[in-house]
Amino acid sequence: MRRLLLLAFAAAWFAATAEARDSPADFAGAHVGLVTGYGFGASGDWCFCSFLPSAADAVEGEGGIVVGGEAGYGWRLGALVIEAAARAQHADIKFSDTCGAVPCSGETGWMLEAQLSAGIVLFDDILIAGTAGLAAADTYAQIGTADASSALHDGTVLAARIEQGMSDNWRMGLEYRHYDMHGTNDTPAGEADIDWTTQTIALVVNYELGE
Repeated sequence: MRRLLLLAFAAAWFAATAEARDSPADFAGAHVGLVTGYGFGASGDWCFCSFLPSAADAVEGEGGIVVGGEAGYGWRLGALVIEAAARAQHADIKFSDTCGAVPCSGETGWMLEAQLSAGIVLFDDILIAGTAGLAAADTYAQIGTADASSALHDGTVLAARIEQGMSDNWRMGLEYRHYDMHGTNDTPAGEADIDWTTQTIALVVNYELGE
């Protein structure tokens, strides 16, 4: 009996020390992270603001990769988490192939974002959060076989994510983002006002630096 009690005490002590050593990330303080994902569902509306007729409802957009980094800071108030973050990423997403009878294509280069998030922590190690932010993208537009032109497009981003807090300050999760963007490209065929949208699904890996 004494041996069983000693073994039980040793097992309990080992479990307690292991739990203290491997406590999960707490979704607070500064963090840095990596993002890798895929964009899909891209489409755009084009309007040539010159003597040329308008061409709208561009469809058949192609998906593309999204790879980038993020840095931010989180405040933990019980189960509530508030975060502010900035993100820079390369996005190779084509958002249209044709617009009406006019062949045209648009494609993102890089994207910069600033965002605010609010979420709830469940079971002390799972974060479910919603995000709203502003985005800017270096965007190429091409009409027919003419040279492509680049312009800065801006807009909004809405997102939702779920993250798992892991040991040693690591967090891993999945996110969905929806972009609604606008800009004007000065193409050889004339100025083109372009509204476009796209969605991304991404894997996010964050490391907490502490409060």
